[in-house]
Parts: sequence; structure tokens; C-alpha cells
Amino acid sequence: MHRFRFQNIWLLSLRDKKARHVKFHPRKNLIRGRNHMGKTTLIRSLFETLGATPQGTLESWDKDAVSLLEFSFDGKHFFVLHQNGRRALFSADRQLVATTSKFAEWTRVFCEVTNFNLVFSGKSESDVVPADAACFFLPFYVNQDGSWQSEWNTFTGLKRFAAPWTAILEYFTGVCPPAYYEARAKKGQQSRVLDEYRRELRLLERTLDRFSRTVPVHGPKLNAANFEAEIDQLTREITDLNARQEKLRSDAVREQELLTSLDHQTRLADEALKAYNSDAAWIRTAGSEPLICPTCHAEHKKPFLDLLQFAEDARVLRELAARLRDDAAVVRARCQKAFRELATLNESYLRISRLLDTRKGELKFQDVVGGIGAEGAFAAFEAERKQLQGAIDEAVLAVDKLDETMKDLRAIKRTKAILADFRDFYAAGRIALKLPSIDVSKMKLAGRPDLSGSGGPRSILAYYAAIWRTAHGSNATYDIPVVIDSPNQQAQDDINLPAVLEFIARDLPDDIQLIVGLETTSEFPFDYELHLERKYSVLIEEEWDITYGTVEPLLQAMYANLLAHSDKSTPEPRSTDV
Repeated sequence: MHRFRFQNIWLLSLRDKKARHVKFHPRKNLIRGRNHMGKTTLIRSLFETLGATPQGTLESWDKDAVSLLEFSFDGKHFFVLHQNGRRALFSADRQLVATTSKFAEWTRVFCEVTNFNLVFSGKSESDVVPADAACFFLPFYVNQDGSWQSEWNTFTGLKRFAAPWTAILEYFTGVCPPAYYEARAKKGQQSRVLDEYRRELRLLERTLDRFSRTVPVHGPKLNAANFEAEIDQLTREITDLNARQEKLRSDAVREQELLTSLDHQTRLADEALKAYNSDAAWIRTAGSEPLICPTCHAEHKKPFLDLLQFAEDARVLRELAARLRDDAAVVRARCQKAFRELATLNESYLRISRLLDTRKGELKFQDVVGGIGAEGAFAAFEAERKQLQGAIDEAVLAVDKLDETMKDLRAIKRTKAILADFRDFYAAGRIALKLPSIDVSKMKLAGRPDLSGSGGPRSILAYYAAIWRTAHGSNATYDIPVVIDSPNQQAQDDINLPAVLEFIARDLPDDIQLIVGLETTSEFPFDYELHLERKYSVLIEEEWDITYGTVEPLLQAMYANLLAHSDKSTPEPRSTDV
């Protein structure tokens, strides 16, 4: 079973010069504090750092705050740095592994590190969409802003998938284990190959049909009048190509001018950053002698605030340079796309021009037909058709074999056993949480309860607990931390709230990592307890220096790599004349 564990998180606001470091215990963790003390902010940061954005917003939180998360997967430690959509992955010894500001690229990195291979179906059988970090944590995070109701609203962005809840729960409970999705991925590859072969065969058959009507096997059809219609068609096509070329030229020139402007702004920011770095280095190393004005001979001491101001200006310039490069990358992609389309049109234009010149010349179609035999052409078509049909037959056999593998991995008997365990766990959870017994024989994995009143949150907790216990059964493949924020929902009274807390402390799987956000103290022991006491101040000044010293080297490494990668992707200047 793969094991994921939260180890440490560092949060800091460069704007407020405040920070917070939390080290998590591998077992039970309690984050305690009244409303507006920062429990949810701290918990949300765990998931936002990894690319999963919880439902809800934080009004007073610094949107440019930096988070550094240390986690372990199968005993191997990693660090993830995040600031405003930019992320970097570091190894256990803090060596840079990957950086990106693109969500799709980060999803690929995250899935590779965690061996997360869940995919969803696209528009066709061969089209698949990979899951992301939100899918990875969805069954194990109870978010107070979206998880305590009857709908799946824990994370934002999940609506881009078509009803993913069932597939996610089947993946983690073992109904459709990772091996199932490995076979499905291979089937998708084979299906794409099969679709390509079939497309080629259809094209070949259409070509053969047209050829047989134009050049019957009994003899060539020599009709020069056919060239008149062909010349008219070619003339219309080349006229249309001319118009499209002019529009693309205009678009390419406009995008090139915008790109030049952005590159110029980036160079100005880089030059200013170099100047600030030089000044800051001089301030640090020039010694302690005062500065003497050459005009009035007044002495000026170098205050420490000057150095801080230089560092702040350098940070702002560094982020500005990164944003300019991101904008330039978008414009550059549009510019390159326009150039590619223009090149394609130019090739078509030249091809049709040459063909049109040939048709208008003295060469006759009869000269070509006379040089080859119709029977030889038909034989070549037939040989190609047989070769394609053989490749199609092989691909069909491969797809059928993978279908059988997927059916074996999703055996009906095993699925029924897993569902039976899930239903038993849910029924037991309801009793422990002081809810009446109900018939659960037809309850589905993705069938969230929909109760009103104080019983609603308790039924949701019983449902989640049933998923967690099933996900730690004999068929499970992942051990992921359970995070609950906050179990005191909809005014649980002095009888039900203790039952909820006792259920969390005693009835969940023993070996899981548990993180609970709670407003009050608990009589049940936790291995680690963090008490937040300052309203609207989860970050504190006392932890700024140590946290900044930990995070800043990694932050510099991330931005240096992002900027270097952006510079390497800058294309050579191109002419728009084609």
C-alpha cells in the first residue's frame, strides 16, 4: 500500500513579515482555536500548496503568501513550494526537481511522484483526461466550506470532469484499483492506434473508389475536358489562400510587435534587478565606514533599513520579471502558432501554384495515364488494403485482451464484497454517532446522505468514515491522511458533540494520519496539539526570521529556474514575409 504523510508546513507573508511553521505528527493532530484564529487557513494551505484548491475564500489572507510543504510518499521525502500559482518540487536534500506555473504541468509532476494513474473518459474511448491533486485528496478531506452537505463541493475545479465521484471512490476503495487504470491506459493507446488504422483504411477505400470511377480497370479514360473543371477549382482555392495569408500576416505582425514590447519590458526589469543586486552587495560588503558627501563633507551612516528596502525592491522586480515572462510566453505561443499556420498556407499556396501551372501547360493527363497500367495501380491499392487490414486485426485482438484484463480486475464478486464492507461500516458509524438505524443494502459508494438538522453532519461523518475504513481494507492501495475541518457543525449539542469527538478519536482506522480542526478542547488525547490564540493572525512575527531563512533559498531557486526556462524558450526573430 502506498503511504502519503504530511510532515511540515511553513507559511510566510512577505508583505506582513509574519510566518508560521507546523510540524505534524504521523498519527493524531489537533489544530485548536476559536473562530477566525486561522485553523481553516492552515488546513487549506496543505492542499493549495499541492494544487488542490478547497471550496470557499479567505478574505484577509495575503494572496502572495508563500507556502512550503514537506511530505513523504512511501518513505521518500519531498518539498513543494507554492506562491500565487507558481510551484516547485524539491527532493529530500532540497535539490530542485521541477518548476512550473502551469496547472497541467504540475498535475503531471504530482501524479508521477504519487503514482496516481486515475483517468476519466473523454469524448471517445481513446480520449482520456488525467485526474489531479483534488481527485487524490477528495475522499479524505472534510472541508467546512463544502463537504458537510449532500453534494461533492470540497474542491473547486472538479466540474471539468464528468461526474468523477464514483470513479475516484472506486479507485481508492479497490473496486477499480490502479492496475485497472494501467490496463485502461494501455487500451486507450491501442484504441488510438486502431482508430488511426481504420481512418487510413477508409481513406484508402475512398481513394480506390474514386480511382475506379475515373480509370476503370478495363482501360484508361482519356478525357482532356476534365482539366477545365480542375483548373477552375484550383484557381478558387489559390484565391482563398491569398486572402487567408493576408489575414495571418497581419496577425503575425501584431503578435510580433507585442512580443517585442514585452521582451523590452523584461530586459528593463532584469537590468534594474541587476542594479539592485549590485547596490545591495555593495551595502553588505563595503565595510562599516560612513559615507562622506563630496560637496558638504557630511558623514552618513548606512542604516539596516536601506538593505531591507533593497531586498524588498529586488523581490518585487523579480516577481515582475516572472509575470512579464509568463505574459511573453503566452504571446510567443500565439505568435508561433500564427507562423506555423502561415507556413502551412504558404506550402499549400506553392503546391497549388505549381499544380495550376502544370495544368495550364502542355502536359496532358493522357500522358500520365499512358505511362502506367490501371491494373498495376489497382494491385498496389489492394496490397496496401491487406496490410492495413492485418494491422487492424492485430490491434482489435490487443484491445479485446485488455478488455478481459479490466473485467478480471473489476470482478463482480470482489466488488460486492467491498460494497458490503462499506455499507456495514456506514451502519456502524450511524449507531456510534447516535443516529437511527436505516436500510443500507442499496447504498452506493457515491451516495452521500442528505439529512437536515444536526443529524446531517453526523450522517456525513459516518459516510466519510465508512469510505476511510473501506479504503484501508484488504483491497486498498493508498494510505492518505484524513483531514476534518471542523466536526462541530450545525450546533451539535452537549450529547452529540462528545459522541462525534469520541467517534473521531476511537473509531477511525488506527494507523491513519489524522488532522482535525476544532474550536474547543477535547478530552480525548491527540499526539500533537496546536493552539491558535490570535484572532486573524495565524502568521506571527516571532517565527518570521527562522521561516524566512528556510524558505527564501528555495524561493530564489524556483524563480531563477522559471526565469531561465522562460529565456530559453525565447524564439529567434523571424520575418513575416512568406
